[in-house]
Amino acid sequence: MQSLLDLLRGRMQHPVDAAEWTALLNIAEQENVLPWAAECLRLLFDGQCTLEQRQRLDEIHREAQVSNLVWTETLKSTLAAFHHADLPVISLKGPCLADRLYGDAALRTCYDLDFLVRQADLARAERLLTDAGFVPHGDADDYHRRWLRKAIILELHHNVENPRAFEIEMDAVWARTIVSEFQGLPIRLLGPSDELLYLCLHAVRHRFERLCLMLDLVFAFRRLPFPAAGARGWDGAIFENAAALGWMMAAHLDPQIPVPRSLRVQPRDQERLEKLADRLWNERMLEQAQMLDWRAQHRFYLDVENPGRNRFQRRWRHMRILQTRLIDADFSFAAQFNLHRNWQVRLLRPVRLLIKALRPPSSLP
Repeated sequence: MQSLLDLLRGRMQHPVDAAEWTALLNIAEQENVLPWAAECLRLLFDGQCTLEQRQRLDEIHREAQVSNLVWTETLKSTLAAFHHADLPVISLKGPCLADRLYGDAALRTCYDLDFLVRQADLARAERLLTDAGFVPHGDADDYHRRWLRKAIILELHHNVENPRAFEIEMDAVWARTIVSEFQGLPIRLLGPSDELLYLCLHAVRHRFERLCLMLDLVFAFRRLPFPAAGARGWDGAIFENAAALGWMMAAHLDPQIPVPRSLRVQPRDQERLEKLADRLWNERMLEQAQMLDWRAQHRFYLDVENPGRNRFQRRWRHMRILQTRLIDADFSFAAQFNLHRNWQVRLLRPVRLLIKALRPPSSLP
């Protein structure tokens, strides 16, 4: 891990031995930064690599190019379909973000595509995806749904986060969107400061589980403006805290990132967030990241939220969602009675929870 950090920071002065080289690339793959790490190795040590090492870098480059071609062409064809249908859509992350922040879309690993539409356009967008050969994968939640077409994963959002958990004025966010271009195709993007805040919130939702999330923020903080305090559309101190924590985690990876002038966090809260960032960073360095379930994500939101009233409200939101959102266990329970519609599953949810509560502890899964 230290060798990988030195490489990403541009501090690696000489090639490592064969065993360390292999270990470095393995960790880079686990942290979802393999294409970028391989490009850094190529730029730094192209003339000093062994034949086997050069072949491995060429292999990584080819695989990244092929993967990027698939994702990029899917992005372009799907965006063209939205454009032809006169249906506004925003591309979140993906090849377009990689192209703007990394300079080459193939240098950032992509595993899915994320599109954001207005809630009023959701039904039209779903019909468009169906016509394009995508099929729903799993049930829709409060802000997005996953779609599949063979090996292509696409997530269709009508909000950037769960509206029951966060108060985000999407109309204001949409009003600040900009029209740009991606490989000759018109594309709509979040406003620059909104995009930075979204990337910070996305990293918080995943508890900074991979270095790729921090590497995204390193480039984002260098190229996107820091959101002003109380940015319209993003209500609540948790968004300012998420932006501050995102910068702190990015600064752990790249200490040369300047402090944003508009960073507005109270000294007491800043000290708390700095301790949280230190703890997260140490965890990332010592332990392999674990995928977070829904409850773990919301528990981490409590750590980011300010203590006192804000944290109490956050806990209340969490409990309200926990009691009302439908999960796979609810649908499985209702299916036992040949009931599958959402309203039927929702009616049976209290029954399932009651049965679970009455079971002896030893019988619980």
